[in-house]
Amino acid sequence: MPPTIALVHAVLPALAPMEEALAIEWPQAQVRHLLDEGLSTEVIRYGGVSSQCVARMYDVLHLAARTKPDAILLTCTAYSTMVPEARDRFPGTPLFAVDQMMVETAVAQAQRIGILATFEAGLEQQRLMLEIEARLRDKTVEITGSLHPEAMAALRAGDAALHDRIVLDALPQLAESVDLVLLAQVSLARVVPQIPPQYAQRVLSSPRLAARALRAALAGPPPA
Repeated sequence: MPPTIALVHAVLPALAPMEEALAIEWPQAQVRHLLDEGLSTEVIRYGGVSSQCVARMYDVLHLAARTKPDAILLTCTAYSTMVPEARDRFPGTPLFAVDQMMVETAVAQAQRIGILATFEAGLEQQRLMLEIEARLRDKTVEITGSLHPEAMAALRAGDAALHDRIVLDALPQLAESVDLVLLAQVSLARVVPQIPPQYAQRVLSSPRLAARALRAALAGPPPA
């Protein structure tokens, strides 16, 4: 039986990049999407990932687990730091944060790390994940954030071109001040093919890294 992956999304623009990444990295996997945009709008309303937001995510995770997938992937970085605790509640279902592999790769490769984000809570949670990973590796990292919520607003309004322009205009200044840039949100993966060659090798995006990590955890590495 092909593996089934339940993807839990907080914004509609995250669906396509994750589906594309899994199609490339693990085409045998069957994908189920669960979208609750309230997961992101409530974070904005409460000014962060409040206990109410966490409770809402658990409601969605219960729905996902009920379908008996082989794994669940949270694609909203604002909720990534709750994954370790959530694993205790769903011991029978492997649970992953979309940016975990990106964070691990960044800390392993760089000391000065930039985060280019379009969602404030995602930026702050990713900063926390980097700090946790650095402590685990007994390493010091310098983290620089570059936040552009107007880009996410444009994407949600259907203006993908404006979103891309905002992000790509912000990239050079951040990239020049750090060793490595993380594209914090899954939705930012759409700009990867447009990144200028001089920066492309120093930019990480989470969808394909997450897809590879899922495959390695559940099915082993792809054949040589």
